[in-house]
Amino acid sequence: MKQTGPIFKILATVILAGVLLFFGVQMYQYYSDPFTTTLVYAAETDDAISVDGWMVRQEETIHAAGTLVHELLEGEKVGAGQVIATAYSSSGALETVREMEAKELQLQQLEFALASYLDPDAALKLDSSIFENLLTLRGDLADGDYANASEHLSQLKGNILKRSHSYSSAPEIQAQIGQVQSELDALRAQLSGANVIYAQRPALFSAVCDGYETMLTPGMLADLMPSQLEKLKAQALKDEVGKLVYGDTWYYAAVMTQEDVARLEDREQVALRLGKGMEIDITMQILAPGEVENGKQVVVLRSDKYLPQVTQLRHLTAELLLNSYSGLRIPANALRLDENGQSGVYCVVGFTAAFKPVDVVYRGDGYTLVRAADGATGSDILRAGDEVIVTAGELYDGKVVR
Repeated sequence: MKQTGPIFKILATVILAGVLLFFGVQMYQYYSDPFTTTLVYAAETDDAISVDGWMVRQEETIHAAGTLVHELLEGEKVGAGQVIATAYSSSGALETVREMEAKELQLQQLEFALASYLDPDAALKLDSSIFENLLTLRGDLADGDYANASEHLSQLKGNILKRSHSYSSAPEIQAQIGQVQSELDALRAQLSGANVIYAQRPALFSAVCDGYETMLTPGMLADLMPSQLEKLKAQALKDEVGKLVYGDTWYYAAVMTQEDVARLEDREQVALRLGKGMEIDITMQILAPGEVENGKQVVVLRSDKYLPQVTQLRHLTAELLLNSYSGLRIPANALRLDENGQSGVYCVVGFTAAFKPVDVVYRGDGYTLVRAADGATGSDILRAGDEVIVTAGELYDGKVVR
């Protein structure tokens, strides 16, 4: 077997030593003069306080036994003496009511088809309505408003069915009207023991009861202590089938530390951003904080807007938005001072470092929002997309970094 000559062993040793020297130099340069960069980008942030609170409204629960059929939608206004719901003793009444609604809709479609023979423009008007329904439905889906989309889809289906009947002859439509009317009368005869529930005064209707209706009322907010709110438990539901919400005012009550309460001093209003249920920030009036208990206080916010949108909400997290800031985001340790005490950052321009003066907009956790300093011109202006130097052993304007 041929032996490896000494020259190859020496060569291998030299190559290994060179590799180790290379990596050694790289490690030394990194730790003696660490050099990292990042790109500047525009950003927005909020100075906010996170809270966990409860919705408070003036509410009255609705009690009924048997099968209940609601006449109103969630958050819909109801007048004094208006029908809220109908309770039936029969267990199959709900299915019967649904069949009746389908027959009534079918009857309307047939009556429209019959009327179209007397009004030649009726079909054209209906075609226009169908086109408008399609545009409205498309807008709802694009906006993610699926509640309205469901309602508009039902309208579209009804109009399409009306249009389909217009191709039948008048005698055929009259025969169908008579048949559907007979079926509708038979269904009505099946319903028995109906108990109609009326509203005693104007309110908003909600089909959701959670057991807090009599525990969380506007009247108990003045003397509410943090321990009471933290230990709150819902009452057991029995025959509650919905509730009426009175007035236009609602409240959000939360337990906060004294330090956070102090941040609200000298403020009459604050923007409330709910964790769910609303896609907009709600401007709320700040009421006087409650008594201090173990370093905590109850803070109550009040609003007279958007009540129909919050009737189903009760216990949820939220943010109190104190201020909003926008600027160029940089790592906190990229901010430096020059020899004149001016705040700024060093950016890579070509092969050298260039100092760009900035004004601090907001200091966050590990980052800072800045903007170009007043009076900065030309290449001294910091812009989104600039490559800012985060770490380096020594920096000065004009230093070769690459």
